Amino acid sequence: MSRKKRRNDSEQFKINIGTIVFGVIFVYMLIHVIMALRVERLAIYEVQNSYIDTNITTTALIVRDEKLVNADSSGYVSYYVRDGEKIGKNKTVYTIDETGSVYDRLKDANSDELEMSTDALTEVRTRISTYENYFDYSDFSELYNFKYDIENAVLELTNEALIDQLTSLDDDATNVATYKKVSTKDSGIITYYKDGYENFDINNFKASDVNKSAYKKTTLKTGEIINSGDPVYKLITSENWYLIAPITKEEANRLKEKEYLKINISNSSKNIRCKFELKQQDNKYFAIISLNQQMVNYINERYIDIVIFMEQNNGLKIPNTSITQKKVYKIPITYLSNGSNSASKEFFNIKKLDENGEVTVRQIKPDVYITDEQFCYVDPNDFSSEDVIINTDTNDTIALSSAEMTKIDGVYCVNQGVANFRCIDVLFQDDEYTIVKADVPYSIAWYDRIVLNQSTVTENQIIR
Repeated sequence: MSRKKRRNDSEQFKINIGTIVFGVIFVYMLIHVIMALRVERLAIYEVQNSYIDTNITTTALIVRDEKLVNADSSGYVSYYVRDGEKIGKNKTVYTIDETGSVYDRLKDANSDELEMSTDALTEVRTRISTYENYFDYSDFSELYNFKYDIENAVLELTNEALIDQLTSLDDDATNVATYKKVSTKDSGIITYYKDGYENFDINNFKASDVNKSAYKKTTLKTGEIINSGDPVYKLITSENWYLIAPITKEEANRLKEKEYLKINISNSSKNIRCKFELKQQDNKYFAIISLNQQMVNYINERYIDIVIFMEQNNGLKIPNTSITQKKVYKIPITYLSNGSNSASKEFFNIKKLDENGEVTVRQIKPDVYITDEQFCYVDPNDFSSEDVIINTDTNDTIALSSAEMTKIDGVYCVNQGVANFRCIDVLFQDDEYTIVKADVPYSIAWYDRIVLNQSTVTENQIIR
């Protein structure tokens, strides 16, 4: 009985040992799985040849030399001049019938013929088609402006039919005391709306003035009786006009060095070269663009979309997350020397004392990342902090222990399985990507493989 009990105890003990070993292995594997899940995987990015669109797109306010002309008497108005048409000084722009008797006679004379011609209908259809092509659901307020434009067009074309009938009547009908023709006092371009920007001072404006969302315009062609003193038309007296274009601070900095701009207005087929100036108002930035052509094309517009063309930044496209910085020695370029078998100045002479206390000079060829007119920027890993560099032409020396250091931008290239630092020359940067100059010594090239997130590695780390 005791022997059987000892055998059962032995089997129980063996079972307990197996369970313990299995549990240890399970915990070990679980720990490694958790650690593997917590380790951030090293992501690699392949360098591409590309560019970033740096053109500036904005909505600009139009400013012109324009003035409202008021009626000097009340009555029914009939316009002689089309919207956007040029008119000379002392030319008839409209007639006014104080009692409406002339118009009553016109209607009675031949009311059946008072209809728009085929050409007139075609013009209206063209305006509707143009609006449909450029309609934007996010800018519903333009619908009201379109309504005014169509009403103006119909009234304008109807007035032309009335005027044709008026000229066919006898002189007694056109010389009554209550009917008269009104002429312009100045030459210019005629238009028929008001919006409050007629006396806008381009040299004294607020940022809130350049706000399309609050913009409203009112047609002056109502087809109703006009009162004396009310504006009857608008006259634009100069072909010179301006655009006030809101821009960001960064865009203003990019424009600082420019004297001229090349712009495109409302996707037109022609680009315009023009002068401009920058202005800061209410902590906001504006480009004030001067123009002397195409103004009549936008006679009924107050705000237009424009594109300011910038130089296209072609180069190598990399993510911003790849960019890191490295401290390097900043050494005067005069310390570079040509080697014994090389005519290129890419060596440094290192001054040292040998065991006998005698001065010796040896040459090294370090990684020179960048050079400019005065300095070269050198990898400190190629030197000892105790090294002293000598200019063999002047015998001047620089002790690297006290040499000036600075930081340069770069990325980690992993083509060879090691995170090697490569410098970059930045051309342009946006929120996500950077365009860097190609064909730069000690930099990256097309199809190079770089670390996507520079914070996940260190320099010279072996990439598995």
